[in-house]
Amino acid sequence: MEKNIGRLVKKASNQLGREFDQFAKPFDLTGMQMSIIDFLSQGVKEEYFQQDIEKEFNIQRSTTTVLLQRMEKKALIYRQVSQQDARQKSVHLTEKAQGLVEECRSYFRNQEKELEKHFSEEDIAIFEKILQYYMKKS
Repeated sequence: MEKNIGRLVKKASNQLGREFDQFAKPFDLTGMQMSIIDFLSQGVKEEYFQQDIEKEFNIQRSTTTVLLQRMEKKALIYRQVSQQDARQKSVHLTEKAQGLVEECRSYFRNQEKELEKHFSEEDIAIFEKILQYYMKKS
């Protein structure tokens, strides 16, 4: 059978997504919503905007808009006029979402530990390099 690395990466991505959705379900969230909570909680920047989320997750503007609207309805985020640019609205976590941050981080830590159980640091570094290659192609 012919090798198809792209298809294998896609299948692995789908599986990881399903597992994350399953983890998020008891919190009435999706895996993507939990990923956004984790991203916004990092606090690397003073303010985050919709464009930051689009870039971080490589998703389209329309997808991000719907995702953030649903998160607002669930009282996970709120938007306010930016302190840096009054034409934009920054995205912030609510207290409810702040309460889920540790759950998200714990899940990600456990995923990392699981990889480390089965693969060497060198294997993981090579895998990351391959994934970076695919992400740069787009």
